[in-house]
Amino acid sequence: MKSRLANLTGEKRVLVKKEARKERKKDDPIKVKIDDLYLSYSLPAEGAGLEAIDEKEAEKLRVEIEEKILDSLRVINEETLQLSEFLIEDKKLAKELCRLIKPILKHLNLSFPIPSRAIPISKKSDQIILNEDGHLIFTYEKGKVNSKPLDEYPSEIILIVFLNIIPKLGGLLRLYRKKVGMRVNIFEKMYRELDNANRAFSNSEVNSGESLGGPKPVEENGIKKILFSKK
Repeated sequence: MKSRLANLTGEKRVLVKKEARKERKKDDPIKVKIDDLYLSYSLPAEGAGLEAIDEKEAEKLRVEIEEKILDSLRVINEETLQLSEFLIEDKKLAKELCRLIKPILKHLNLSFPIPSRAIPISKKSDQIILNEDGHLIFTYEKGKVNSKPLDEYPSEIILIVFLNIIPKLGGLLRLYRKKVGMRVNIFEKMYRELDNANRAFSNSEVNSGESLGGPKPVEENGIKKILFSKK
């Protein structure tokens, strides 16, 4: 086969190889497909000439192609497994964030406007708002409104919403903390003064009791002296 190919022109060599593949097809159809694959990589363009490929070189090329395919399949398998884990965690964490933000919005009675251009949707909205109930609201022309809980939106939209509200939420929490701190300071001052007033009343009652009860022992002692002197 090798000597036969060496004496043929480029076009005839291709024809001979095709005939050889047809003959091998009866015996090993899987190998023929692989042979077709590496021949498609090894054959030069028409008119460029074709060098003879011996069986050892062909087998080496076939093994290399098989190894490359197996390596590619291994990478696909590993990436698929990691992707599956990430998709599960992505959905889980997105829902947990929505669960945690909802009571904060409710307690502080907060609503956040989201820039319309920040969320890519098919229909352009006039306004996007995350309200105090944790609902993401889209308003459109002619008063049309689309609203549903934030955790029902895709993770991509949830992330965009949090990237927009977290910086603002930090500032609002700071203001709320100062407001509560001022209230606590006033309560502490009132507590101290009222406690002092209660202490003053308690002390006055004790002193009053001592002044009313003081002469009794003296009177008793005086009676005892009179009685004893009479005896």
